[in-house]
Amino acid sequence: MENKKFPEPVEALLVVLFTLGLILVIGLIMFGWMIVSGSAETLYTKLVFVFDGVPFLLIPLIYVKLRKYDARSIFRFNLISWKPLSWSILIGISLSILSDELDRLIQLFLPIPEWFIDQLKFMRAETTSDWILLVLGVVLLAAFSEEMLFRGFLQVSLERKGDATRAVLLTSLTWTLVHVNPYWAIQIFIIGIVIGFLAWRTNSIVSTIIVHGINNLLSLIFYNFGDHLNWYLMGNHVSLYMLIPAFFILVWSIRQLTAYYHSQG
Repeated sequence: MENKKFPEPVEALLVVLFTLGLILVIGLIMFGWMIVSGSAETLYTKLVFVFDGVPFLLIPLIYVKLRKYDARSIFRFNLISWKPLSWSILIGISLSILSDELDRLIQLFLPIPEWFIDQLKFMRAETTSDWILLVLGVVLLAAFSEEMLFRGFLQVSLERKGDATRAVLLTSLTWTLVHVNPYWAIQIFIIGIVIGFLAWRTNSIVSTIIVHGINNLLSLIFYNFGDHLNWYLMGNHVSLYMLIPAFFILVWSIRQLTAYYHSQG
């Protein structure tokens, strides 16, 4: 009997849940170690927090290898041309600006508690080595591994069994729940819809890795230099001089990308 190219949606979801469970176990072990050691500011804890996405990369790769699925198709390992590449960069920048303001608006009604803010201290970069570590883990590794698992492995399996819209929505919802972050849930879900659409439209995770990576990079910059970005802010909110162009650039870039792939047939 010929091997299947793609997993069933339930099968793909179970792989995602298993991967998440493994990450949670690692996190609990690390949390227990921090309590025993009495310190959360060591290099080891930062390494764990930054690179806890490694299972997102390894588990699906191992599973696909064992099941002999078509890795290139299931993970969308396809190159894209320079035009969608450039539009993806614009989408990543503009979407990050708009989601930053959405986050600020949501916090007016759902303020982030201090204990949660304390959990983000690992994103504070004070040295060159901190920046290298965070860019490697939070930007490059997180973007690549999460896109490979969600917009590749999970979304492709859903697309094969239903329409693309449902696949994008369900993948974005799963991605949001996996983050276990009620304070950023709306932003994460919306970003997930945009990059899910890009993954389907381009049939590649290259565009989604770019958008995801830019969003994480700008989040790091906002977190570390937010108090010094006077040109970017208007009070406690993103300046209209940034928001209005970002909105039109986002809409224009998505329309250009869509028209490009329609013309390609």
